[in-house]
Amino acid sequence: MAEIHPITLPKWGIEMSEGTVAAWHLAVGATAEKGAELVDIETEKIVNTLDLEVGGTLRRQLAQAGDVLPVGALIAVLADASVPESAIDAFVAGYKAIDVSFEPKEEGAGSLAPSSPRHPGEGRDPEATSPTSPPAPAPESAAPVALGSGLRRDGGGETAPVPPLDPAILAARNEAAHASPLARRLANKLGIDLSTLTGTGQKGRISQEDVEKAAASRGTVAPAPAAEPAPEPQPTGPEPHASPIAQKIARKLGMTLHGIKGTGARGRVSLADVQAAAKVRGLIAAPAPVASPAPAAGPAARKLAGDLGVDLSTVTPTGPKGHATKQDVRDAADRATAPPAAAPAYDLLPVTGMRRAIATALVNAKQTIPHFYLTSDVTVDALLSFREQLNARASSPRKLSVNDLLIKAAALALMEVPDVNVHWAEDGIRRFRAADISVAVAVDGGLLTPVVRGADTLDPWAIGARAADLADRARKRTLAKEDISGGSFTISNLGMFGIRQFQAIINPPQGAILAVGTTRREARETADGGVRFASVMSLTLSCDHRAVDGALGAKFLAALGRRLEDPIGLVL
Repeated sequence: MAEIHPITLPKWGIEMSEGTVAAWHLAVGATAEKGAELVDIETEKIVNTLDLEVGGTLRRQLAQAGDVLPVGALIAVLADASVPESAIDAFVAGYKAIDVSFEPKEEGAGSLAPSSPRHPGEGRDPEATSPTSPPAPAPESAAPVALGSGLRRDGGGETAPVPPLDPAILAARNEAAHASPLARRLANKLGIDLSTLTGTGQKGRISQEDVEKAAASRGTVAPAPAAEPAPEPQPTGPEPHASPIAQKIARKLGMTLHGIKGTGARGRVSLADVQAAAKVRGLIAAPAPVASPAPAAGPAARKLAGDLGVDLSTVTPTGPKGHATKQDVRDAADRATAPPAAAPAYDLLPVTGMRRAIATALVNAKQTIPHFYLTSDVTVDALLSFREQLNARASSPRKLSVNDLLIKAAALALMEVPDVNVHWAEDGIRRFRAADISVAVAVDGGLLTPVVRGADTLDPWAIGARAADLADRARKRTLAKEDISGGSFTISNLGMFGIRQFQAIINPPQGAILAVGTTRREARETADGGVRFASVMSLTLSCDHRAVDGALGAKFLAALGRRLEDPIGLVL
């Protein structure tokens, strides 16, 4: 095989523009054969596993778990163990993003090391498409190969400098590395890419010593470590003479005046002296340098600035003709000693690909689909009793849930009122012959709607087994694309959370979605004028008024209610 293979974020589907690195299956330095699992990539709703098309050693991981990257981005490098680190450095630094469109490639285009995606626990996705990449570098005799930091050798044996990484790119890459803050700052200063290093710290963390060793091996001189700030001297005797403002600010900062050398008249400690000592002791941050010239000021303002230790160049003048007043000087003194801004009272959570896809789809659905809602209360005492009887039978294949019976009842109602089992499309209303029911499943970070296909032809036990398997794989994020596409109708059940009633947003291009509430006990009048308590469930149908009218939706809810109130037909 060629010596170096780029591994890029693949394009799975025409609409895919980015993906999230979910988890790596191989560590840097590990050697694997063709077909080994490399990395899980999260797309909008599913997680695909990228396999290797060639064997080799994983030499670089350029993306961490959780990184959201565009299609075609370089995420790893596979190479022979004999390829020097400097050659990998040069390859990564000079890599160009590849064309990931679905247009026909020019003759001679190569192929990537990773293969088509595979869903964890599933077979290969027949629709998956791997992007192509430029050919791998030629052997050492023909292609320049880096020999060390800043040098490379061409085919004629001459040495030439290797262009360093752009500082912004280097800083961004080092920020993603598993390294200590001190190691990261030192690497940025020395121009060392942390992704090329192997950490010796806990859990592979890159330490300052690792960076210093890499710098020494590459001929880069590491700077001497900065001196630790001197500890605040212990109070001995009375505090030195200081101006009132200096004493006030020192108390505000919780510091003593001992050890501060005054620069004012007769050795008096000024505000400037307190500020300088506070910066050394790490109590306040040094202000950013101001390049603007000092404004004009009168004698009184200048004297006050000297007493307060205020640099006139930091004063914002408000007086006539741009002159600084005494109040301007006092304001500048207050700004210089202002406490640091408080940390925000919230945590900023990253938006995952799934969350972004849900947001986009639901905003589009709510803004473009004319929703209307129909709610019906159904008495379900017979349904609950029937379920208990079925589950009590020794011959029952599995325990049935209320949701299993709801899916079956909805499927039969869709067969009775087929004009609700539709999709809205630009070329017309598509009415489906089978009830392929999407079931909303809550997962970490979002919601998935796997499809129970042909629910009208399945018995409740088969529906329950299929729904349980889909829900389990949804929570494990191992669903295939075909598991979550093509549903004709959706059921969203929040009854188990105690929700009495809610209105669901339609899952386009479907024409309707059923929202199921919890079962509650209500007093109902009997035929003879008495009162009894009954178990009642609220069902709310959200309809796309372009495809489903009010009378049609009401007819569907009536058919569904009859089947739930007389459940024997669900198993016949």
